[in-house]
Amino acid sequence: MKRFLMYLGIAVAVIAMTLYLPWQVLLPRHDRDWRADHSRLPLVSAGDGTAVIRNIRNWDYAPDGSVARGAWINATLVSDELEQAYFVVEPFTGSDAIAHTMLSFRFRDGKTYVASVEARREEGEAYNAPLAAVLPVFEYFFVWTTERDMFGNSEFWAGDQLYMYPLSIPIEQQRAVLEAMLRESEELVRHPRWYNTLFSNCTNVLARAVNRTRRGSVPFSKAWVLTGYADDFLYEQGMLADMGGFEATRERAFISPLVRELYGIKDPAAFSVALRERMRGGI
Repeated sequence: MKRFLMYLGIAVAVIAMTLYLPWQVLLPRHDRDWRADHSRLPLVSAGDGTAVIRNIRNWDYAPDGSVARGAWINATLVSDELEQAYFVVEPFTGSDAIAHTMLSFRFRDGKTYVASVEARREEGEAYNAPLAAVLPVFEYFFVWTTERDMFGNSEFWAGDQLYMYPLSIPIEQQRAVLEAMLRESEELVRHPRWYNTLFSNCTNVLARAVNRTRRGSVPFSKAWVLTGYADDFLYEQGMLADMGGFEATRERAFISPLVRELYGIKDPAAFSVALRERMRGGI
């Protein structure tokens, strides 16, 4: 029995070392043959309350999911002009526990931009969550897009549903969150990082960035890993606007039918304004 336990311990140590070493030896990079929608890093020049972003994705998608137009734009974001930030949830795989999460920021002029942490994929490469939990197969990066791009991508390209919740935290904190996302985006250009399904995913990267603005703002929970529960968790924390209980709030946050209905509005700002006008409660 002692010999068996010794061999078992050796085997576990070998497996652990085999999984650990690649994360230490292999270096994340920006210079790969990226697929088209991941081909450009957002380039952020952040100052005191103002940031210039280049390479904001503003693509147009056909109803069959194909790309009708691949355009990239630049924008100047002034944090004092932020009117409302939103937490966006995109369930996929059919499991309640799995979802992609994003943040959206609406400004005084109606323009609205999405910040999304994504596993950056090369041409022909498919996302593999279990593999990315144990091996460094993807870098992650911030994707900045117009709402019309990101929501059209989810609705037509991915075929996923979307829920958009207004944050209920004070506007000063919302602006701090925006500035944190801009700093993280700027930092990643200089220092690429590995994506990890468990430790560096679309939700916990955002949560850690928010916690750097105010320690403990987003307590650790299972939602950091089981990202499909993130909206329920943030609602319980009082960080999402309450519209009559979580189920009623979630129902009113469901925007997929409106995205399809309003997608004919070509101007991104006008699309975002119309989307909010049509949502129940005008959020």
